[in-house]
Amino acid sequence: MHLPKPFIIGATMLATAEAGNSSFTANLTATGYGTVFDVPITIGDQTFDLLVDTGSSDTYVMKTGYTCINSLDNMIIPEEGCRYSNKTYTISETHRSISDEIFGIKYGDGIASGEMAYENVSLGGISVGDQKVGIVNVSNPMGDGVNSGLLGLAYPSITSAHPANHTSNQTYWYERLPYDPVLFTMHKEGFIEPYFSLALAHTPQNEPTSFGGYLTLGGLPPVAHSEGFSSVPVEILEDLPVAFTSGEKVRSYWATTVSGASYGSSAGNMAANETSFQAFVDSGNYMQYLPAAIVEPVNAMFSPPAIYNNKTQAYVVECDALAPEFGLKIGNQTFFHNGEDLIYRISNETCVSSLASSESISIEGLTLNIIGVPFLKNVIAVFDFGNNEMRFSKKLDLNSTASDNSGH
Repeated sequence: MHLPKPFIIGATMLATAEAGNSSFTANLTATGYGTVFDVPITIGDQTFDLLVDTGSSDTYVMKTGYTCINSLDNMIIPEEGCRYSNKTYTISETHRSISDEIFGIKYGDGIASGEMAYENVSLGGISVGDQKVGIVNVSNPMGDGVNSGLLGLAYPSITSAHPANHTSNQTYWYERLPYDPVLFTMHKEGFIEPYFSLALAHTPQNEPTSFGGYLTLGGLPPVAHSEGFSSVPVEILEDLPVAFTSGEKVRSYWATTVSGASYGSSAGNMAANETSFQAFVDSGNYMQYLPAAIVEPVNAMFSPPAIYNNKTQAYVVECDALAPEFGLKIGNQTFFHNGEDLIYRISNETCVSSLASSESISIEGLTLNIIGVPFLKNVIAVFDFGNNEMRFSKKLDLNSTASDNSGH
């Protein structure tokens, strides 16, 4: 705990305070052929694009002069090897270092570490002071050429502040000192209702950078959607050890139970797997890691079929292949995916299926099911941390404007 210092209210902050729980929408940029989604955020007096990630909770930015290390043996490599933007953070007048804490996070594809600090943060027209952020001075390659860090949107229990004497980068899952992520702070200070929503754009497969959709705070994005929302509770991940959440069995990721999957062809060859499983929704992951009993028959239904490749650890498929129909049942609705969203280009000549087996990967020995970008491109997704529930509605047309902006 800390006592926040007085925050000088600027013009943007004053307008936000007078509006009182208004909704604010920020445009996203899609990069990596529609696999990564970034949003502009101001930290201190500098604005950066940060990756929008519902699968983690910290906001961090790369510090000027950071060290890039490879993920194999921690050897230093050129800074450009980390693939972050060349726009990096320099210490501002509002920066305050937290001397007894460090920042350290471990993702599926690498680590980032550095200093914990208090800073002023602005997102979508809302500004808050004394927000805890990570100022990163060491990272594995995790950028997209556009972003300078990450905006984490999950629960406080998996934030990544640690005691200052925490020295091993192999245990960033443990010894957490939980704090309120940016949107939780914005709600507690009275600027937004306790939820946010995402509408990710269907992106052209041959364009490395394009319009990416919307992130809306305290409301719904301006996108047409079906009237009925499917509501499901946010669940505690049953298989997640309490050591990962600082000794408490609490909500961490945006997790819920999927009732099953449907796949095949509506012309008469639809199959269903009605086995339920827990999964969490992760906007920072362009793959969907689901039980092998689901993804293996679906990948076999591509025309031509998707074939597993050990080198890429994914199912390689022709970029112009015909994808089968595929939907996940969440709550009282089955949400089908646009076929184009089931194929991702990972290089100029190589594409993979976005469906992979969760049994083929593990995080600290855990097998976790992940619902990623392919699902989110087809829905309006509401993440309600006030009521601990998620709400999904079928997206109709990204370029249309929705009349209902209530989110409830």
